[in-house]
Amino acid sequence: MLTLDLTNAPRWYDLNPGVRVQLRPLTTALMVATRSDPAVEAVPEEASDEERAVAFAKALARRAVLGWEGIGDADSNPIDPSPAAIDALLDIWPIFEAF
Repeated sequence: MLTLDLTNAPRWYDLNPGVRVQLRPLTTALMVATRSDPAVEAVPEEASDEERAVAFAKALARRAVLGWEGIGDADSNPIDPSPAAIDALLDIWPIFEAF
């Protein structure tokens, strides 16, 4: 049975031991908006499926990530999510796969 969550509340997801992200619900509207993201539309037609997947995942994460825990800068100071930090997070293969 499919269980519907009609609250549409953000949820926390564990991506790696000690790393979790709070995401807004992955609704149809969010997915459609991500398809129209300038970074996704800028992917060249000749790009591989993998390149398209990375561009889409990063664009989706930039729209969906509301908060996170266990993520810091080079000096181990906690940092807040930002577009650049979200992209850097998804450049880490195990995180990308978990996302």
